[in-house]
Amino acid sequence: MHILIVVAYIGLGIVQLVAFMQGLDVWLGFGGVASIAIFVVAVSLGPIGSMAIAIIGFMGATKGWGWEWWQAGLLCFPFVALSFATMGIFGVAAMIKR
Repeated sequence: MHILIVVAYIGLGIVQLVAFMQGLDVWLGFGGVASIAIFVVAVSLGPIGSMAIAIIGFMGATKGWGWEWWQAGLLCFPFVALSFATMGIFGVAAMIKR
């Protein structure tokens, strides 16, 4: 089970990288090598760089690939969706417990 989660996490990261590259291409016209270099710099910036990667990846998925906003949101901000789902599940469980 843990291996499956790790593989899914790596796959999500690769798709996010491609969306980031598409976002830089749509927004600034950068090619592959420049996009990867900017990605490496952004990753080294920590949380600020991660947020920039997510925002640019969101733009790449919506404007470059033509995805709906909610699909791009699930791709680029998956832990927000997971946290809302977790809150909902625990909220329903707390209501049932009463």
